[in-house]
Amino acid sequence: MMVREALAADIPALVRLRMALFGELGELDDPQASDALWQATLAYFSAAQADGSARSWLVEVEGEAVACGTLALFVRPPYPGNLAGREAYLLNMYTLPAWRKRGMASALLDAMAAHAREQRLGKLWLHASEQGRPLYERLGFVSNPACLEWCPAP
Repeated sequence: MMVREALAADIPALVRLRMALFGELGELDDPQASDALWQATLAYFSAAQADGSARSWLVEVEGEAVACGTLALFVRPPYPGNLAGREAYLLNMYTLPAWRKRGMASALLDAMAAHAREQRLGKLWLHASEQGRPLYERLGFVSNPACLEWCPAP
């Protein structure tokens, strides 16, 4: 098992894993069928890789990407405890079912947390599935009920 930061050449693997995540969550009936979503996701990761607005990590086993995670970086106005205002949203955490319960998600989170510390990010935050919540809590993430969400009508 090797954990490493994703390169531009890894973007198709990131997209493949993200589509598998959507399929598993029931958000896509057939993760292979949504070409528009594939292309939009490919464009997102390509642009984010180029401009540094997101960083992704992979777990590889014998050259195959079997798990991934992404930090979407952003800056907001300074606030108490974070004078730089730099934060990251953790997303795209996914491990292929055959590779679960082998410490891969923990290894990914360790690598991303180390990056966050090195970059002096003020906060990492995420939306956790019930399955993933215990992992995040073991690493020090705490629930924050202060967040509300609004989605504009289509």
